[in-house]
Amino acid sequence: MVLTRLSVDSAAMRIDGELDEAAWQGLPVHDTYYVIEPDTLADTPYPTLVKVFYTDRGLYIGAQLTQPKETLNARLSGRDYFGVPRDEFSVTVDTSGEGRYGYWFGVALGGSISDGTVLPERKYFNEWDGPWRGASSVTKTGWSAEIFIPWGTVAMPSAASIRRMGLYTSRKVAHLDQRWGYPALPFTQPKFMSVLQPVELEGIAPRQQYNVYPFTSMVYDEIDNAPNYKVGADLFWRPSTNAQLNATVNPDFGTVESDDVIVNLSATETFFPEKRLFFVEGQEIFVATGRAETRSRSVGNQGAPYTMVNTRRMGGPPRAPTVPPGAVVEERDLLQPTELLGAAKFTGQIGQVRYGLLTAFEDEVKFDATVNGADLNLHQDGSDYGIARVLYEDSAGGAYRALGFLSTAVLNPTGDALAQGVDWHYLTPTGKLKIEGQSFTSDIEGEERGYGGFLDFEYTFRQGLSQRFGIEMFDRNIDINDLGYLQRNDSFRVRTAHIRTSSDLSFARDNELDIRGFGQVNGDGYFTGGGVFIADRLIFDDLSKVFVHANFFPKSYDDLNSFGNGTYRIEEHFEFDVFWESDSTKRFSYGFGAGYHEEFLGADSYSGEAFVSWRPNSQFNTELEAFYFKRGGWLLHQEDANFTTFKADQWQPKFSVEYFISARQQLKASLQWVGIKAHEDEFYLIPARPDDLIRTTKPPGPSDDFSVSNMSFQLRYRWEIAPLSDIFVVYTRLADDSARLTNQNFVDVFSDAYDAPLVNQFVVKIRYRLGS
Repeated sequence: MVLTRLSVDSAAMRIDGELDEAAWQGLPVHDTYYVIEPDTLADTPYPTLVKVFYTDRGLYIGAQLTQPKETLNARLSGRDYFGVPRDEFSVTVDTSGEGRYGYWFGVALGGSISDGTVLPERKYFNEWDGPWRGASSVTKTGWSAEIFIPWGTVAMPSAASIRRMGLYTSRKVAHLDQRWGYPALPFTQPKFMSVLQPVELEGIAPRQQYNVYPFTSMVYDEIDNAPNYKVGADLFWRPSTNAQLNATVNPDFGTVESDDVIVNLSATETFFPEKRLFFVEGQEIFVATGRAETRSRSVGNQGAPYTMVNTRRMGGPPRAPTVPPGAVVEERDLLQPTELLGAAKFTGQIGQVRYGLLTAFEDEVKFDATVNGADLNLHQDGSDYGIARVLYEDSAGGAYRALGFLSTAVLNPTGDALAQGVDWHYLTPTGKLKIEGQSFTSDIEGEERGYGGFLDFEYTFRQGLSQRFGIEMFDRNIDINDLGYLQRNDSFRVRTAHIRTSSDLSFARDNELDIRGFGQVNGDGYFTGGGVFIADRLIFDDLSKVFVHANFFPKSYDDLNSFGNGTYRIEEHFEFDVFWESDSTKRFSYGFGAGYHEEFLGADSYSGEAFVSWRPNSQFNTELEAFYFKRGGWLLHQEDANFTTFKADQWQPKFSVEYFISARQQLKASLQWVGIKAHEDEFYLIPARPDDLIRTTKPPGPSDDFSVSNMSFQLRYRWEIAPLSDIFVVYTRLADDSARLTNQNFVDVFSDAYDAPLVNQFVVKIRYRLGS
């Protein structure tokens, strides 16, 4: 692909999706594209013409995308949203020039944009947002896209007069459900970053860039009947092409996007991904291994991440305070986020070394409590956080080698928590073999030092066929959860995965088969988990899809869900579910499925789910999902050595409606709810030594029947008035209610929680970007 340098006044280039400026005329055209999803590498049925040039201010990419007008699919969405099938054009730029890091930028028909970062070999992240510009326009022969990327927006190593980069462009054709790209690099082959189209640029020396994002917000809490006003600022400064400083003072992380509603009654913590802009910006340097990623393209069961850095801990719910005897703390005080006084992050590169530093400081936490009916105010100091990361990378001879060090610290009055880790990475020149791993240690004040680590191998036999193998070991003292996330310690586990993708079948477009398995023992030698997991996704020629999951778990011991009261044995059990989905590119689409599940002690449970989606035009969308679970013999710990099984009904509806005034203005209403009604059935005791649970009669006391109602409702307006400058108006109502079950129906269960919310607030926030 040829890159031409032009002397063009940026003010003369209007990024509107129409390639009508003089600069676009007479440029070389690239027109060779291949079908990469599915990975047939076939020639494309419609022409794709791409032009690229650069100036001393930035990179310009223009695309003329031929396509029959009646097949055009323009669906607007918020930034970085991928759940919409639509026509798109995107470009990936390896700004390192050596396949070490880069950025991607996408423009959809209609003007919605997406962006993010990419690391070797194909680790795409969508958390980064940059002040670049992109637009689209309908033409006589299809549509066109236009992108401008300022050099100061992206990180680049120091370079002499000639700078090397890599380029990759791709196009999504929605009505065919295909992606076309050049170079021809499908997701089913291992090499990507290191084999992008090489290009050379001359005389690119970006100037220093700074941006200040002052913001103001008002949060009105309808529970306390009190407004809270806040003024602060975010700072972005790039002193050179390969260094960047981000800082925030008096930050406002008001509720502008709520988490998914999840009911978790087990002893393991639910992981929630980061959504706050300051922390996701530049976060990829702190992602030490593939296990720390929170997204994956595979259809298999991914499980929870293993990461030393989970920034949701910063400004998260406070530690439970030390209270006097008989004191009761308000539940909502224990769940509310902790205010942050400030945070700073510095990332950059020196030669073959990339680095990152991150620190954050929490404010004092105040709790409302009662003692024998009298009010009591409690105070607790917040925590201070620190993260340091260094990564050495080398790509000589086409292989990729890297060695990293990561250190974290959480400082608070109840005890400091420190952790250190070393990670390593190797990819052969052909890309067929990948090896990576991490070992880490934790040092928590007042506790013994803990150790743990894992080692992963992945071998690609050919395009579309790969095998993974991993081994991990964590002693019973390892604990990185003050700042990271590790689902459990005290375990030795071996895992494997076989992934096979077949395209251009006689009866279907493609099929992806994922077969996984693992076995795990604890430090006492008990088999504490294992299973075989089969997942298959089949896309037919009419673009309908079938998803099938079948899981088998052998007999094992559970040493967690007694909450420290002993180890007991659970029976082998089986799960199976199937789901069918219609062509999602149509205005009206739908899907439905059913499942069968055996419980831990062998009882039968059944599930059903369905959804409908209606998109009459590019600006409006409404979707309704519903999940029903009828459980028999649901085993839950009660107290001490007591377990109870329940017959339970669970409803989980989800409804959303969106309207886009334009690609930059969005109105969205969403409601998620999980409602459970559970009736006690049988009663068990934990054995004195690890063995089967002991059947017993009902202990004295009230019924164990219970209900759960967990709800999230949000009404949000967002207007992107300029790149990275927004106005938010948001109403949020959250509830999490658990109670003894009386003679209630599900309407009562829902209304009880709705009438007693934990969060009921109205937020107005304005953020505007100032700078170069």
